[in-house]
Amino acid sequence: MRRRRSLRKRRKEYFFMFCVAVTIFLMFAAVWGILRPGVRVRVDAETVAAFRVPTGSIGRLRGYAAQNGIGFAELFAVFNAENGFFPEKHAVYDLSRLEQLYVSDFNRLLRQYNSRSLAPYVAMFENLFDEIEAFPVPGEWLGGEVMFGDSWGVEHNFQGKDMHRGTAVIDRANIRGRVPVVSMTRGSVREAGFDENLGYFVGVVTENDTFYLYAHLDSIAPGIFIGRDVFAGEPLGLMGNSGGGGRGERGFPVHLHVAISPDVSFARRDFWINPYPFLRHLESLI
Repeated sequence: MRRRRSLRKRRKEYFFMFCVAVTIFLMFAAVWGILRPGVRVRVDAETVAAFRVPTGSIGRLRGYAAQNGIGFAELFAVFNAENGFFPEKHAVYDLSRLEQLYVSDFNRLLRQYNSRSLAPYVAMFENLFDEIEAFPVPGEWLGGEVMFGDSWGVEHNFQGKDMHRGTAVIDRANIRGRVPVVSMTRGSVREAGFDENLGYFVGVVTENDTFYLYAHLDSIAPGIFIGRDVFAGEPLGLMGNSGGGGRGERGFPVHLHVAISPDVSFARRDFWINPYPFLRHLESLI
């Protein structure tokens, strides 16, 4: 009887010691993840927001990631971190060297970064590229009917020194109510209505808490209301020029203001990211 009790006691002691060892290991791993040597991503939120990745690089890197069994979000985050999130608006970049510089040596590049430091950017890109499925106007309107450029940071004439935090997709014919506007993602309508500056607008939030804003509409599509679920490519309204700081309609050319606000941990206030690279990538897929 004493033997059995002694054996049970030893088993409990061994189990307790095992649990203590596992706990110490996990604590050490957590501390190491924070303190381990490695390059920390040190870039201010405004530079990340401007996000001027070279046109054409997204498609190439996605292809390379698929071919080599690499996580695309990790590859893309490393690519941006290595280049300081491309702060120069019109920087020239040799896309032919992408595979050589970032794919062939990807594992070493990834290891050189502090994983805790890189993780928020990986998560952001993973969410955005998982969500975005459709260009905000139907494909048949591209290539001649609408145009857009990198208008991020341009000063608003009707809002003083407040910078433009989005992309303007412009109707070349400048006719209100002509061009359909569709949702870029699946999600739920969080906001819809009229605002003095935004005009008629719709705001869609995804399951990752990314907010997509479609503003200066001529009208909101029937059946679009707060709480309504929408799918990627679903009509939200028609392009217009409503709003504009209380000046009323016809205050500026007919266009769609597209803005994207991902839920991120590296910014203390509302964070908006430049939609332009995403729109150029979507355009290339149509």
